[in-house]
Amino acid sequence: MSERLEAAEWERRALAFEAEQRLDEAREAFETALRLDPSSKSLAEGRARIAIRLDEDGAAEHCARALAFHLSDPDLQIQMIATATASLGGAARPLLESFLDRQPDNVTAHELLASLRFQAGEGDRSVDRYVSALTSTPDNKRLYLSYLDTLTRAQRLTEALYLMDQQRDLFRGHREFDLVEANTANHAGLTDRAEKALDRLDNQPDAQMARGQHRLQTNRPDEASALLEEVVRIEPDNLSAWALLEVAWRLTEDSRHEWLAGQPGLFGSVDLELGGVELDAIAGMLRTVHRSRAQPIGQSVRGGTQTPGQLFVRNEPEIGLLTNALAEGIRQFHGKLPPYDPNHPLLKYRNEGLAFGPSWSVRLTGGGFHAAHFHPGGVLSSACYISLPESVAGSADREGWLEIGRPPAEMGLDLPPLSTFEPKPGRLVLFPSYLFHGTRPFSNGERLTVAFDLVPVPLNG
Repeated sequence: MSERLEAAEWERRALAFEAEQRLDEAREAFETALRLDPSSKSLAEGRARIAIRLDEDGAAEHCARALAFHLSDPDLQIQMIATATASLGGAARPLLESFLDRQPDNVTAHELLASLRFQAGEGDRSVDRYVSALTSTPDNKRLYLSYLDTLTRAQRLTEALYLMDQQRDLFRGHREFDLVEANTANHAGLTDRAEKALDRLDNQPDAQMARGQHRLQTNRPDEASALLEEVVRIEPDNLSAWALLEVAWRLTEDSRHEWLAGQPGLFGSVDLELGGVELDAIAGMLRTVHRSRAQPIGQSVRGGTQTPGQLFVRNEPEIGLLTNALAEGIRQFHGKLPPYDPNHPLLKYRNEGLAFGPSWSVRLTGGGFHAAHFHPGGVLSSACYISLPESVAGSADREGWLEIGRPPAEMGLDLPPLSTFEPKPGRLVLFPSYLFHGTRPFSNGERLTVAFDLVPVPLNG
């Protein structure tokens, strides 16, 4: 048998092992095949997949070998790099830097690299590659808009707005620029500047939603309600609009608020069937995955770290233990939801199945918290407590507690939360994804949680 035919046989075995989740055996089979046929693209790609799934130290090198087969297809390359980055986090940085050496104006690569550098604790230097690329191509509007958006998500609002003033001639009459300016000014609380940008915009749903937030921030909730109601009429799955509409209806004491956010069973907690030994094992495993030094860019975490990629696709037995317990908790919660309602942003999925969507872990330390936010990518969102500091348990000041329904501070609205939940190891809290939620700071120790969004899955027959 020729070496190439023998390599093909080993590849067949590797793929069978991979399909059966026997990843260590798949790794060895791919390695054997590659020794026989190092020029094989499919073998290089298969070995990279396994390296990512096993979270190997040298996974980036395996990815680089696979990428080398696609040098003539930068679109495919960045898709592959984005997939690797989601799982590898900071270890994928060399892949992005090498790609930007070849494709210096690629927006996706710049956004991914800035995010990795921000999480590595590089602060203002996280956007150096943007600055370098824009120095060479200062008229690249798409790249400049991405840069402005990245600065905004990094909370560098003053800098982003200053640069908008500097580049106004370049973007005169540019709709996306006006929308970015309106949203950034809203976020910074500069309502006069936001209104000027909004005056230049049309009446498309994204612009109307920015106007809705602006009306909330300028104490005009009736106007906000009218704008946002029209957005959800046109886009009934726009959870960003529902999140703002919940606030507007509460401020105007609209009776529909009870329907949207006040029905019993829309949010609640379940204590999972996990003992202390099991929770300790899960916590130990999660700590090995928290490798970054700072919070991710554009996320709610303040004073902590978040795991990269999809947590629940990992192969550690502790993840299986946790997801099995979560599935039972979700089943209990789902059974107590209010009845099906075809017009409700959550209850229209009442009779469908639910599947895990995005999943991650957050590790906060003393003084850390989650800023108020919502999740536009699911129908139900969650907080599951794995390990907590002593200062949180039974805290009279409710340190580290979860708040459901308090709007973000930058909106300047004096609204209390709809509900608060006491953290407890093994406790799962579930709530509609469109509800703002955040946590109170705590004084010291470690607060280790797992979170995920649930997405609807149609049931057969």
